[in-house]
Amino acid sequence: MAELTNSTSIFGFLGQVNLFGAEVALDSIILTVIVIVAGFAIAHGVRLFTTRVIGSKLPHDARKNLGRTFYYGIIAIALLSALGVSGLDLSGVFLAGGIAGIVIGFATQSLVSNLISGIFLHFDKPMKVGDPVLITGKLPDVAGVVVEVTALSARFRMFDGTYVRMPNSDVFLSEIRNFSGAVARRVEFSIGVAYKEDTVEVIDVIKNSLMRTPLVLVEPVPDLYVNNLGDSSVQINVWCWVPFSVWFDMKKQLVEQVKRELDAKGIEIPFPQRVLHLPGPAKKKKPKGGPVSPESLDRGTSTGLHIEEFTDSD
Repeated sequence: MAELTNSTSIFGFLGQVNLFGAEVALDSIILTVIVIVAGFAIAHGVRLFTTRVIGSKLPHDARKNLGRTFYYGIIAIALLSALGVSGLDLSGVFLAGGIAGIVIGFATQSLVSNLISGIFLHFDKPMKVGDPVLITGKLPDVAGVVVEVTALSARFRMFDGTYVRMPNSDVFLSEIRNFSGAVARRVEFSIGVAYKEDTVEVIDVIKNSLMRTPLVLVEPVPDLYVNNLGDSSVQINVWCWVPFSVWFDMKKQLVEQVKRELDAKGIEIPFPQRVLHLPGPAKKKKPKGGPVSPESLDRGTSTGLHIEEFTDSD
């Protein structure tokens, strides 16, 4: 309950107001109202400036969240300033508010971290919607297409059709490999040929096949080399560059195309083979010490000398 006193203020109003047992100057109340109104007006102006000027290059969701952050931040500052000029003893309120702020801060630290990381992702632009990316490092690898980047999380469509949601802080702290960063991408595969084949001739056959393919780029030049001498074949690595938009289709086509070219030239592509040696029929030796009846040999109990010798026959 408020009770007016007889003293006057500098504005000609009553100087003191007894507000819930506390003497508060009337001009302090007027200044408090002015500060609050000015704070709301400034917050509204800053939000408009942020969304229309600073965040004009950001996605709609990020621009809206950035404007809200500035808006409520300025209002909070204005309310604290208004309480400061009101003349009220708010030490108890500030103490309780400080404790509550610490509790809320611990509870929302991940939320704030994701919000800030989302803003940094929009400014840094390591990826955009529609980009195929590979995210490695902090979490198990995530390979897919970017579907959406919101204020708190990013969503990806995996190459198997499933969807994955990741917090922005985890995405920002991970290694992001963006496969759409360049206009061309390298196709890599290896093929094994028999040891009897001439590797120089094999490389020429594959290179000519690549050069006749329209979508294989002339620059950089395709690179072919012997990479490994395997157990049953000589491994030849094939590297060539194709436009990014057709990379996956061209990789499937080139592997099949090279296989047909080598078959047409009679070049052998071996496969691992194993030779199994099976034991032949068992040969029984007669025990020493005299003849033994067939019945005892079959049972193996008369003399205890039932011996079998195995030989390998190829």
